[in-house]
Amino acid sequence: MSDDAFFELRNRAYELADTGRFRRWEEIAGVLDTEGFLVPLITRLQDDKLAVMMIDRCCNQARSSF
Repeated sequence: MSDDAFFELRNRAYELADTGRFRRWEEIAGVLDTEGFLVPLITRLQDDKLAVMMIDRCCNQARSSF
C-alpha cells in the first residue's frame, strides 16, 4: 500500500465530510469501503484519532451550514 493511496483516501474522506450528508466518521468509512478503498487503509485512517476527530468536526460544520 502506498502513501499516495492513503492520502487519496484521506482527501476523499474530507470531501465526503464537507457534503453535509454525514454525521460521523463511521458513516464515511462505510462509503469509502463501498467506493472500493482498501480496508487496511480505512483502518489506518480510523486509528488516527486526531484525523477522525477532524473529519467528525467537518461533518458537523458542513451540516450546520445547510
